[in-house]
Amino acid sequence: MKIQTLRKLLLILYRLHILSPKGLFYWAKYLLSEGMSLMALLRFSAHFYPNRCAVKDEEQSLTYQETYEKAKTLAQLLYTQYQLRPKMNVALFGRNSLILSLLLPALSRIGVHITLLNTDMPQDQLLEYLRKRHYQLFIYDKELIEEPQLLACKAIITEELHHLIIYRDHHEEKQKLPRMRRGRNIIIHTGGSSGNYKAVARRPAITSFLPPLIALLHKIGIDQYDSVLISLPFYHGFGLATLIVSLLMGKKIYLQRRFLVQETLSIIQNEHIEVMPIVPAMLSRLWLVEGAKSQMESLKCLICGGDRLSKQLIETTHQQLGDVLYNLYGTSEAGFFLLATPQELAAFDETTLGKAIWGVRCKIKEANEEHVGELWVRSSWAMAGRKNQWQSTGDLVFLNPDGYYFHRGRTDRMVVCGGENVHPEHIEQVLLTHPSVIVARAFAVSHPLFGNVIQAEVECSSPSSMTEKELLTWLKPQLSRAEMPHGIAFQTIGMLSTGKQKDGKYNIVIIRKQRQDDETKRL
Repeated sequence: MKIQTLRKLLLILYRLHILSPKGLFYWAKYLLSEGMSLMALLRFSAHFYPNRCAVKDEEQSLTYQETYEKAKTLAQLLYTQYQLRPKMNVALFGRNSLILSLLLPALSRIGVHITLLNTDMPQDQLLEYLRKRHYQLFIYDKELIEEPQLLACKAIITEELHHLIIYRDHHEEKQKLPRMRRGRNIIIHTGGSSGNYKAVARRPAITSFLPPLIALLHKIGIDQYDSVLISLPFYHGFGLATLIVSLLMGKKIYLQRRFLVQETLSIIQNEHIEVMPIVPAMLSRLWLVEGAKSQMESLKCLICGGDRLSKQLIETTHQQLGDVLYNLYGTSEAGFFLLATPQELAAFDETTLGKAIWGVRCKIKEANEEHVGELWVRSSWAMAGRKNQWQSTGDLVFLNPDGYYFHRGRTDRMVVCGGENVHPEHIEQVLLTHPSVIVARAFAVSHPLFGNVIQAEVECSSPSSMTEKELLTWLKPQLSRAEMPHGIAFQTIGMLSTGKQKDGKYNIVIIRKQRQDDETKRL
């Protein structure tokens, strides 16, 4: 890192009080009293931005001082009335809300292990999951559980906690929380698109946010903006990280329970939202609404991740809003570690993943003759048990001479068809260039003669716009014999709230083009 750049970053960190003498004093003070927890972070921000709006949802808002006080009261309530103690396990099953944003620092302060469960999980699967694990408390949104009497552990609804903390005055004597050194694990689950969930755990620590924060400051200039909209769920690593970084920097955070196109546009316009983390499928839907540009003019920074970003979507966004779109790449296990600026996205004929950020190392293993190989990464803010260890991303990439990475597919999706290696992502990308195809999915099925063959599913802008024969004829000049689908099904392909496709057999990411859709349809 150049000296000039380093000086600029130190100045920004000083201005944000993170590295100022006064800031370091209060960091030390609050870490001693609250332990290394999200509560210490919240108290730090409450000290420097007490009257600034911290969190807002569709019902109400809290300042930073109010947020800290409510979170502290909630921690004391959970400690005294629900007998939560350090090292216990608590599961959260709720959509983005003010009370959920209070629960995270409150539980972190008590020192329990926090698990954020995927709210797209079917109830039968959820009940089975809870039966197999031992939680001392399960906290959930009432609207998400049809038969709460079937729950296998002690439970409370978020609505009740919200009423107790927000609307009730707590005059009774509060039991002092015990001192602790640091908070326990915050756990999210990957694999929501496949239904096979895998836990990813992290503990609150300086190393967990400082290197990514430096990248956000250096490459994006996130310190210049005041308001953030979080539509991505907290159980998604992208949404959770945005919440934590935004709290640290004293941003005004608007929480949306679930992404709804027209509602999102109204929030952006009415709340003058400047920053929004987003996935490509969500961004595509926004641009389909007539007059979307006028409602999105306050946006200065769209941080896109979680899926492959099409060149067409980049061009549309930059034409409408200017150079506001950033491409962020990472994994739940390793955190984010590649970043592309608007200028870098515009510089290539295909979408680049960008360059590695400060503090990470990347390498490509087993590259073929086309210099495409598996991407491995090592970082200090990876999940517990994998810090500073090399780990595979499962992605195939190409690295150009200037150090920019380009996605080429998934190692776990590559299949052998008739003796040839086939990457379903390439077939999906070709299908999506057809003007009538808005969603594409390709996958392998077994075949007695060829071992495997490709099948495809597509969603079209008009259900009767073409036949299978017509689409296959159109595909033939663009694909190899092994890549050609043996059959194409026309159907509607659903999405999770994270913008990914839910599929029980194939872990496939949805790739969407711009489409006309019902503005009130839920993702």
